[in-house]
Amino acid sequence: MFQVDPGESKKRLDQYLAQKCLPFSRSRIQRIIDEGLVTVNGAEEAASYKIRGGDLITVLIPPPAPSADNPEQMDLNIVYEDETLLVINKPPKLVVHPAPGHRSGTLLNGLLGHLLKETPPDNEEGPPRAGLVHRLDQDTSGLMVVGKTPEVLDHLMGQFKDRQVSKSYIALVIGVPPSKRGTIDAPIGRSSGDRKKFAVTASGKPSLTRYRIMKTYREGYSLVDITLLTGRTHQIRVHFQHLGYPLAGDPVYRKRGGKEETQFPRIMLHAARLGFTHPVTGEEMAFSSPIPEDMQGAIDTLTETAP
Repeated sequence: MFQVDPGESKKRLDQYLAQKCLPFSRSRIQRIIDEGLVTVNGAEEAASYKIRGGDLITVLIPPPAPSADNPEQMDLNIVYEDETLLVINKPPKLVVHPAPGHRSGTLLNGLLGHLLKETPPDNEEGPPRAGLVHRLDQDTSGLMVVGKTPEVLDHLMGQFKDRQVSKSYIALVIGVPPSKRGTIDAPIGRSSGDRKKFAVTASGKPSLTRYRIMKTYREGYSLVDITLLTGRTHQIRVHFQHLGYPLAGDPVYRKRGGKEETQFPRIMLHAARLGFTHPVTGEEMAFSSPIPEDMQGAIDTLTETAP
């Protein structure tokens, strides 16, 4: 627990904690904040929160996963790579970070194994580090950007925080929303009934999702193009469940009593487009990824309605 000295007022919360919680990097601190493990005067705040003298800040730092630094050989689908960053196309079912029940075989382990192959034998900077800038759920497929150096990682994290990164998804939802286009403006926070879930709640963080219906199907589904204007955990899943159109194949946020969906092998969600500014060159980078085979195969079982 930390009590803010009046002389440190107006600092960002993540900046303050990065100075206090050495040796954790600012990006690690930001992830801890996003996971709801930091409170200010008993309430969760964003990383950008400006601290004030007298604030009581509590930090619950999770124990490191035993295999978090273990490189593993893995067949990664690398879309782009240079000396400072890489963009990958994550397959479904691949866990991003080591966690209880997934101590190995994660994307992080595979990235470390890939970077280790690039490290010269006489490298004096120690083992390679993979800076995961953002996350995708285990069942979500699609594009992710990874920083190779602390400076590039911090720059990319800043772009995400400042909403300078474009992220678009393709999802299959249950039902047909009445509007072909719309914006969902509903704050998201942890569910009061289940701390592992998130929900639309008055005390949540501002959350914006823009969508466009691409296709509809006779069986009662819609294929939707989604752009995230904020980046909350489970944002798409929570927002569409809140509207009454949960994602097909979602075992957590699907409405209780809804139809069983045995034809869907996983959550029907794919990170299809990603755009950001290269931290070193300043070039505008844009990537796209087609719907993967498992998701497309499930969609192909449906009958498209006339436009």
